[in-house]
Parts: sequence; C-alpha cells; structure tokens
Amino acid sequence: MKPCINKLFPAVCAALLLAACSDSNPTPQEPAPAAPAAQTDVQPAPKPAEPPVQPAPVQKPQPAAPALSAAELTERLKQWDKKLAQLETDFTQVTSYDGVEVSRSQGKLFYDRAQNRLRLDTLNPHGEVEQTAITDKKDIVILDENNQHVTTLSWADWQQGQPNQALFDFGNYTALVDRHTASVKSQDGQTAVLVLTPKENNEYTLYLTLSKKDFFPQTITIRSELMVTRADLKNTHKNRPLPADVFGGFNQ
Repeated sequence: MKPCINKLFPAVCAALLLAACSDSNPTPQEPAPAAPAAQTDVQPAPKPAEPPVQPAPVQKPQPAAPALSAAELTERLKQWDKKLAQLETDFTQVTSYDGVEVSRSQGKLFYDRAQNRLRLDTLNPHGEVEQTAITDKKDIVILDENNQHVTTLSWADWQQGQPNQALFDFGNYTALVDRHTASVKSQDGQTAVLVLTPKENNEYTLYLTLSKKDFFPQTITIRSELMVTRADLKNTHKNRPLPADVFGGFNQ
C-alpha cells in the first residue's frame, strides 16, 4: 500500500519548522568566568646604599707639660715681677673663718712701677666705687665714693691690718718670695700652686695659683689657723698704659 503523500507532507513540514525554530533561538549560556589576573608581588624599592662610616681620626695625646720644681716656679715668678711696669686687674676677695664666710669684697687694682703708685677701688655689688685707696708705699690716702679725701694713713700700718697683704705687693714679689720657703702643692698642664711659708715667725701660709702661660697669679690665698682669705684675679692686663688721672687723688 502506498503511503499517502498528503498525510506525510504536513508532518514533515512541522518537523522542519520545529528544527528551524530550535536553531534560531538557542538556549543562552552563562559566560565562563574570567580568569583572575595574575598577581605580581611588589618588591620595595631598594634603599640607597649608605656611605661607609669613616672612623674618627685618632687624636694624638698632647705631651704632658713637664712638672716644675719649686725653684723653677719661683724663678719664673721673679721674671715677670722684674718686667712688670704697669698692672690693671679686677679682683674678688673672700674671707672665711672655720669654713664660714665673714666678708666679701670686689674691686679693681692699678699699679705703676715708675711712679711707685698703687690704687685700689672697692666696688659695691652694682660695680660702683664705694671707696678708693691710693698709695706710694709710704702713705695711703683714702677717698670716698665722690673722690673726696677721708683720711691719710701710714702705708705700713694700713697694710698690717689687711688679711691678704700679697694682693697689694705687686712690684715687690721678688722680695716676697725671698722671705719665704717655697714648695709645690700641686700642678697640671695649666696651673701650679706654689706654697710660701715664712722663714721666720711661721704664722701663716701663702698659696699662689700661677698660670703656666705667664706664671702670673690667678689666685692669692693666705691661711692663718682657721682664717682663710682668698683673692681671685680676673681681666688682668700687664704693661698696658693706665688712664692718665688714675692716681690723681693722691695729693689731696
């Protein structure tokens, strides 16, 4: 029996139409996930190379100044004393008894060998002149803060009442040293402490702290039992011209 073409044709057409529809509308597919980007380890930038540390230069120790004997120190002291023509210095003087301060003063000292004159100004804490003493090493004239005459005394008598006579004996240090026995208490590269003990009537001990630059006293200290008087010299000028009128009040 022959198949019926009219019955087969509609079925074939339907199958073809179904296939065509399937091809034109495919089922959407989810895209594949993108591969993650490759991670690169970030390395820190290299630090610049530090310059090598240079070792500190080796300081060669300065040769220590040779220690000087008492005889050498006194000879150096006498040398500047002979050359001293003029002197100007500030000073501070403190006196203590058994370790307790009993007096303090400050002032300025002028000395001229050619005139054999010495002037001592006592200053108040503000640096103003309270009293002036001028001497020719025979008499001493005392003036007030207004430079007016107060009294005139014997130099020898006045000096005997001073606790530290060596402070006023510039120009006469050679004779001062010769009246004493000298020894060395201590010394370093900058200073030396010369000890002077009277050859007669050993009532006190005098200590001179000398600068090793010129062997001029920086400190003058006298000790008598429990009494100690120390004078510190500062702003010292040797052989520099003095003011013309510095001894002007002596003849009042």
